[in-house]
Amino acid sequence: MLPRDFRHEKGFEPGDLSPREIFWRDHYKFLKKHGYTLRDRYNPDRVLSWKKRNGSRKHFTDFEDGQYSQHGKILDATRSDGTLVVLKDVSINTKEQEIQIGKYFSSGALATHPKNHCVPFLDVIDPTEGSQTAFIVMPYLLETNYPSFVTIGEVVDYFRQIFEVIDHLAMLTVVISELIARG
Repeated sequence: MLPRDFRHEKGFEPGDLSPREIFWRDHYKFLKKHGYTLRDRYNPDRVLSWKKRNGSRKHFTDFEDGQYSQHGKILDATRSDGTLVVLKDVSINTKEQEIQIGKYFSSGALATHPKNHCVPFLDVIDPTEGSQTAFIVMPYLLETNYPSFVTIGEVVDYFRQIFEVIDHLAMLTVVISELIARG
């Protein structure tokens, strides 16, 4: 499936990067310097797998580096220790609060609080000089509906955790509001 921002243009070759994927290709070496390797599809020095195999009848989508990214703002990567992570690009002009809030929930006593079900920030990579894009590093997680629930107990536990989060956030909102009021 092609991404929404993908357009067939003159000179387009099957397996070419979509406009949003070009962003990740352009940051490949920067992220690698920080210990995060993107899939080979985004390596600016890559040789297309399906072109290496002359005479192959396989379609470009049969190869790992022929798979389009379904999401533009997030992408999987491998950390230098082999851990699979997710990178999210964030504009520091418009999303600075997202970084601050995520760091808040990922540090200190809140990070280990049993009611804190927020996805932790493993790292925040500051933008290069002149750039307005930072990268948030998070654990690689499955979607909430995969695998499917099998028992009623799993569904009950899922909703218990959601209500814990709502209750916990409401309590923190009151505390934060009181701190702001005190100045």
